[in-house]
Amino acid sequence: MRWFRIASIAVLAAAPAFAQGQAWKGRLEEFVSRAVAQNPSIGQMESRIEAARHRVGQATALPDAEVEVGIQDIPPSSFSFSRDDFTMEKITGRQRIPAAGKRPAQKRSAEAEVASASAMHTVHVVRLAAEVADAYFGLAELDGRIEILEASRERLRQVAASGADRYRVGKGSQADVLRANLEVTSAEERLEGLRGDRRRMAARLNALQALPAATPVERVAIPDAEPSLPAVTEVARQSEENSPAVAAANAEVRMAQERLLLARLERRPDITAMGYYAHRVDFEDLVGASIALNLPFFQPARLREREAEREAELSGARASLEMVRNDTRRGIEEAYADLERSMAQARLYRNSILPQAETNLSAAREAYAVGQVDFLTYVRAALDRDAYETELAMRRTGAWRAVAALQMASGLPFVPGTPPTGGIHAQN
Repeated sequence: MRWFRIASIAVLAAAPAFAQGQAWKGRLEEFVSRAVAQNPSIGQMESRIEAARHRVGQATALPDAEVEVGIQDIPPSSFSFSRDDFTMEKITGRQRIPAAGKRPAQKRSAEAEVASASAMHTVHVVRLAAEVADAYFGLAELDGRIEILEASRERLRQVAASGADRYRVGKGSQADVLRANLEVTSAEERLEGLRGDRRRMAARLNALQALPAATPVERVAIPDAEPSLPAVTEVARQSEENSPAVAAANAEVRMAQERLLLARLERRPDITAMGYYAHRVDFEDLVGASIALNLPFFQPARLREREAEREAELSGARASLEMVRNDTRRGIEEAYADLERSMAQARLYRNSILPQAETNLSAAREAYAVGQVDFLTYVRAALDRDAYETELAMRRTGAWRAVAALQMASGLPFVPGTPPTGGIHAQN
């Protein structure tokens, strides 16, 4: 098990996105916590951060020292070690010392890489939690639609049975019975489609938690409460200050700046210090030392190209930072638009459209009973009522899925179970 501290995300002081004390919230927290603990991508990101941290320790280390052992100045006529006073057994040591400023710049670049990897891991965790929430509320929507359609199918079966009874006593037509049976069959076909969609959504939710795709998932209920969030301007401000995606892009800019500095420091020559000890058989031993400099300024074209390369990378990193900020702002606005639209439509369906559909169905049922409307009018009223109830379920879950999208866009923890600060770890 590997532990590390991820970048801090400020928790908004305004009202929480989710109402407290509801069973669905605890269940969602369980799913999110399991995904954060078990998803293999968490361990992969942790390993990347660990590797980046080890590069920091390497950044300030001197290049490897060199040792050379050899025999020098042997007469080729006799290969004697003692005949000539120049013949010697020689050991030489060398150490290259980078020019001033290079190693600190390398360390700062490595530290920026660690910051970028840590921030990207935070981005990944926040988005993973949002994906779990999106799958969870997607299941809630499908379960709600399945429940409504099953009830509708049972009502249609009752209508079909009633129509058959009326037909047997000569009060109804065969067409009414056939139409009712057709609607029952159509409902069964739609149910099969919804069940297939639910199976796919459950597989997605299980995969996010590193569970077998076929693991059964019990019915998910739609939350009764509406999401309660701060104003869009407050979320945008908090995201600008605390978004891990913005922090990662800023770290990339710092890393590009340090690499540009290193490219400019390449004009400074490195120093290579060398010393040797030479042993001679019949003569006095010798020692020596020297210092060598490389001359990078003799290759001005290469230095200019390297510097231009790093400048282009820095320009790209800055542009990427602006892209992240723009995408964050756009994502927040889009999520809020979906949230407010879904909530407004849900209220309209709940308070106006669905009650009117209920009244229309009741009136159609009574009118059909006394022969004032035909069978198709009655069936259509029942189907319309069920369709509006389905739309209400979709709008209610759509609002909560918009909250998940808002977390994904802003990087702020709105979904229960999302770790707001450090302490994320993977179970191996």
